[in-house]
Amino acid sequence: SCWTRRVRQTASLMCNDCRIPMCDACSEKHKGQLGHRNFSSLVKQEPTKEEDSDYTYEDSDDEENKADKDAIKMSTLLLKEVSVKLPEEKDCKVTGLSAFTNEVSTLVADVENRMLKLFDNNLELKWTVPVTRDCVGVTVVSEKSFATIAGKKLQYWDVETNEDETIVPKMEEEVEINHTGFAVHSNGKYIGVLMSSDHQVQIFHLSCDEMQAIDLKTIANRAITPGFTLLLDSDLDRFYISDRDYVNGTKLLSVSFTGEVIWECPVPASVGGIAECDNLLFVVSIGYAKIHMITKDGMDVGTLVSDEGKLPFHICTQPLEKTLIVSHNFTGSDRNVIRVYNLEEILYEQEKFEKDDEEIELP
Repeated sequence: SCWTRRVRQTASLMCNDCRIPMCDACSEKHKGQLGHRNFSSLVKQEPTKEEDSDYTYEDSDDEENKADKDAIKMSTLLLKEVSVKLPEEKDCKVTGLSAFTNEVSTLVADVENRMLKLFDNNLELKWTVPVTRDCVGVTVVSEKSFATIAGKKLQYWDVETNEDETIVPKMEEEVEINHTGFAVHSNGKYIGVLMSSDHQVQIFHLSCDEMQAIDLKTIANRAITPGFTLLLDSDLDRFYISDRDYVNGTKLLSVSFTGEVIWECPVPASVGGIAECDNLLFVVSIGYAKIHMITKDGMDVGTLVSDEGKLPFHICTQPLEKTLIVSHNFTGSDRNVIRVYNLEEILYEQEKFEKDDEEIELP
């Protein structure tokens, strides 16, 4: 809780149920809110003079700092930015992003104003629809439908056009899930919901008449503490999720629908948004102003660095336009804008790298 307010506190206790380090004040709130009592003491270390001055998000790994010098600055890829805050609103908090491809538009879930907002290709507002306060995620399912997650309900929406050609989103179906959901994603064939409590992912067929729950505590015979989002692969029956392991480091996992871990790739800090375009995954490291590029076979191939100091959180891609759409969830006016970045050159370089890496058969 301190960290999200950008207050620096030394962790004194570890919640063994959540595997999250906390200061004294946060642990007391945690006990009151969740009732967890299984804590371990951590050795306190006095912060150095440099550490105590300001809260910074610099990496301590020299090799990674060295690599960042060659990382791609996101400002060089920036195409445009737009405020998603309407004139009558005081503030926004984006809790979900997803992109339609048929009309090239971006769907934004704004939990602060209890509203879904659709922006067209020029990032101009097309329509809004009210949602409940607990709507914390949205995902495009098809050219005319999307899904939201609110509390313990998965909601399926159709986008209809009236006779006067006005567009009206209409909720068609609502399905109960096992626990409270905090992320949702669809690959066009399935809808996946990441749930809190016992850290499960439930996979739904689009008809919502079949489902299977995958208990993330049992995959690879180890406990999993997932991050804030998941991604269902557009081509394969697998999903991507982070494991916030505070002992061995955070990793991005590729997991089959049967619960088998296919590969894991280290990423620093907790993972926010995950998005895909062609063969690349774009993975946000919260607090480091970085987006890591990882291939679908688990290789880290580069980093996008926000050199203007903005901290990305939720992201999605627009495959037709080869763009990356980023929102910011922390403080100030950044919470009210989304930024669009051009990925064409990056995807071209990756494609070229893959071709160069193939064996050449001589005549």
